[in-house]
Amino acid sequence: MIIGARTAAGRANIGKSVELFALCHPGDRFINPVNGVMTELPRDALRSLWLVTGDVSAPGCQHGFAFVRPEHLMPLMPDTQPEQHDALQFS
Repeated sequence: MIIGARTAAGRANIGKSVELFALCHPGDRFINPVNGVMTELPRDALRSLWLVTGDVSAPGCQHGFAFVRPEHLMPLMPDTQPEQHDALQFS
């Protein structure tokens, strides 16, 4: 789940569940799983970013994928979904 963002486009994705595709390092090239286009994380990028897929948008109104900082992701395990966690607290 996306729990944070630094850009306006990224903030629109907060709270959305995503699937991790790959941790992309500066200079990495790969085929984007959503649009099939060769994509490159710029060599001068300051950090590695996760390419995630789902009901999210990247800058430029590209729907279906986004790049997210690792610290802006929270893992969801089947036994720790947020709604189950809340229900357990009030039981």
